[in-house]
Amino acid sequence: MKKALASIVFCAIAGAAQAGPMTDVVNLCTDPMTTGPEKVARLPDMGWAPIEADPTGPLADLSTALIIGFTNGMPDLESRFAAAPRLAGNFATMTTQGQASVWSQGDAVLAITIAQTDAGGEHLGCYFANLPSDELMDWMSKYGGPETLPALELIALRYDETAMRFSPDITYKMYSTWTRLTSDPARTRLTDGFRMERVQMEPS
Repeated sequence: MKKALASIVFCAIAGAAQAGPMTDVVNLCTDPMTTGPEKVARLPDMGWAPIEADPTGPLADLSTALIIGFTNGMPDLESRFAAAPRLAGNFATMTTQGQASVWSQGDAVLAITIAQTDAGGEHLGCYFANLPSDELMDWMSKYGGPETLPALELIALRYDETAMRFSPDITYKMYSTWTRLTSDPARTRLTDGFRMERVQMEPS
C-alpha cells in the first residue's frame, strides 16, 4: 500500500468533501486531542447506536471488509478471507472483556478497541465498514489516490503520521488505511473500509 509520513500538531486530518459516516469516523478517530474513551462517549451524539457484538452479525461484514489488513502472513487469498470469522470472534471477545465496543449507523458498522501498551500508554483502534460510496474515493484522492491490488481483490491506501498534543505532552504514532473490496461476486455488501491504529509513545 502507498505510504506517506506527516507530523501534525493540534489538528486532525482535514475532513473530506463528501460528508457522511466515514468522514465522521475518520475525523473523530484521528483527532489527537481526545482519548479513546472520550471518542466513544461522543458516538451517541453523532448518531451511532451500540449494538450486540455478535460475530455472525454486522461484525462478520466488518471483519470481512478489513481482513486483508490483518492477515499479511497467510499464504493465499482464500485462507485470508476464511480468517474473517476469527477476527469477528476477537472483536466479540474484546467487547465482553470491556476492551471494545461495537456501533451501527444505518448500514455502517464501527468497532473501537482501547487497550494499554506495555508502558501504560493507550493503544486505540478504529475499524469501520460501510456500503460503497463516494466518501471512500474522496479520502483516497486527498492522499494521491488508491493502489489497485487485483491479487488481493482490493484497492487501498495507507497514511502514516505522527500526532502531538500538549498539556499533557503526548505523542502518538498513527496509521490509517482506506480500502475497498473489489471481489466479484462480492464477499460482503460492506465493501468500503477504514482502519486506524494509534499508539501512545513513551516520553523521550
